[in-house]
Amino acid sequence: MVAVAFSLTGMGLGRQSALALVNPVDLLMERYARGEDAAFPELYAAIAPRVIGFLHRLTGNASVAADLAQETFVRIHRARGAFVVGAPALPWAYAIARNAFLDHNRKRTLRSNVIADEDLASKQPDIEGAQPDRQLEVRETLDRVRAALGAMSVPQREAFILVRFEGLSLRDAAEVLGTTEASVKARAFRAYEALRQAMQETEPSSEKS
Repeated sequence: MVAVAFSLTGMGLGRQSALALVNPVDLLMERYARGEDAAFPELYAAIAPRVIGFLHRLTGNASVAADLAQETFVRIHRARGAFVVGAPALPWAYAIARNAFLDHNRKRTLRSNVIADEDLASKQPDIEGAQPDRQLEVRETLDRVRAALGAMSVPQREAFILVRFEGLSLRDAAEVLGTTEASVKARAFRAYEALRQAMQETEPSSEKS
């Protein structure tokens, strides 16, 4: 990061101006990586919500996601000396969180979903009092979406979450997943198509009403 600042200074920018161009989270991670323990509370506050949200979408379970987030930050602490100064911190944290998730799956041999049943239930539209045909249509739609998410492979699910929900670029997502940008794009597209197809299959019943 210092090298970046000096190079920008050479282009006519002062050191303070150069540092202002750097992501604050990356600066926090740099401080923590260099042994400044006091930077951890700020770093945690900055990235914990994103890490927890990422894990929640992967596991489909808030409690499991919280446990894995704790494991993630333990691993971040242990690996902080390996953080490459100047690299983006958030994709690095996502990669560690993903490894914690994969280890969890190997140990428990559990099948994970993007959206847990509890999430689907909380997002179901209020159909009380609606016509029976409408209630049936809504339930059929939710069943199709749930089936599509359950049938989605973990690689597709990961790519879809990182690009669609976390807003990462294809390049950053590829770094997290240890693959190519083309592979991430293909996986996310297949996941999107599976969800779109699941929704389209509900159209005939809706046209009858």
